[in-house]
Amino acid sequence: MSASASTDAATPIEPLVDLLAGRQQPVVLTGAGLSTGSGIPDYRDDAGDWKRQPPMQYREFVGSDLARRRYWARNMLGWTRMRAARPNAAHHALARLEAAGAVDWVIT
Repeated sequence: MSASASTDAATPIEPLVDLLAGRQQPVVLTGAGLSTGSGIPDYRDDAGDWKRQPPMQYREFVGSDLARRRYWARNMLGWTRMRAARPNAAHHALARLEAAGAVDWVIT
């Protein structure tokens, strides 16, 4: 379900629940786009290219004191945005699917 899809309380999710019924451990796989409606930016554009510096990889983080300092400095700058973020309609729809027993796992 895309973040742009209408998922307000009036939108019935029963057809999706029916589709998933009887499946063993249904999984929802999402990407960063799910949270853009909450004000959390994604990293890639429509063509899949990086919009800004790519996320730091684990190997770089553990291998360099300078990289760790840069990582934590970037996180401090971004904390205000993350702290202000609230679940959007897509998050609420996934929560309703989970509450209905239609989804066992969410991977993002």
